[in-house]
Amino acid sequence: MKRTRTLVLALAAGLIAATQASAAPATTPAGAPLSFKDERGATITLPAKAARIVSLSPELTEILYAAGAGDRVVGNTTYCNYPAAAASVPKVGGFSAKTISIEAIVALRPDLIVGSLSAHGQLATQFERAGLRFAALPATDFNAVYSTIELVGRIAGSEATASTLIASMKSRLASIQAKTASVPADRRPLVFWETWDEPLMSAGPNTFTGQIIVAAGGRNCFADSTADWPVVSFEAVLARNPDYIMAADSHGEALTPERLARRTGWTSLKAVQAGRVVFLDGDIVARAGPRFVDAAELMAKALYPELFR
Repeated sequence: MKRTRTLVLALAAGLIAATQASAAPATTPAGAPLSFKDERGATITLPAKAARIVSLSPELTEILYAAGAGDRVVGNTTYCNYPAAAASVPKVGGFSAKTISIEAIVALRPDLIVGSLSAHGQLATQFERAGLRFAALPATDFNAVYSTIELVGRIAGSEATASTLIASMKSRLASIQAKTASVPADRRPLVFWETWDEPLMSAGPNTFTGQIIVAAGGRNCFADSTADWPVVSFEAVLARNPDYIMAADSHGEALTPERLARRTGWTSLKAVQAGRVVFLDGDIVARAGPRFVDAAELMAKALYPELFR
């Protein structure tokens, strides 16, 4: 009787253990195949985590390093200068598709090439013909950056590193917004972001730059635009009369006092009269990568120096 009871208990324990095992979430073993959809909607399958990666854009290069995959980057572009380690990696061309050397990439034997859909999607067919695996990864706005960091951590870097980074970015962004939360919407500085001068172009609300302006506690001069990069007239700028004119420092020559003085009517703008023409580090503010929080902080400090001392 005692022996029968022991046997029954053992069988019950085994059944419970089996049930618990079947209910537990499945984990992907190390070295197992990985699949994901890129910005084109194409399914990309890797036999294991990517070990040799070529990046075709500076923001994706920054994401790769920040998500723990920097040591797997075997090629990038001449514009990939951050972090410092990226500068010494073999170059495969510039940012635009026409400057990219397929031959140079083939020689690097990558198991994954990453780029943006808008700039590099047209190269997908050429990559496939060469037997290369290409993924278009989105980095167009804050949420896309978070998603791409998470994906890169899973397919090439460290999931834990990516998760920690995203949490830190969100926390820093919340801190910026908390400092400006008490400023009424109608009293927030109006910002004209000059993307280009001939023709005169700004940034629409759905762009990465437009998001930075709002995150920093500003109001976008052309928040009503339906275009991402609207061509605007001086009359439209004058009608809005911005408190600040801002641009990437690479555009600084177009906005010197001497150049502004030669623009008919520009000296009548509040921003020009008050000397509030601000240049921000172009490598930071123009890249939709992990440093977008740095961009928001830089802009917030320029708009609210008294709150960010």
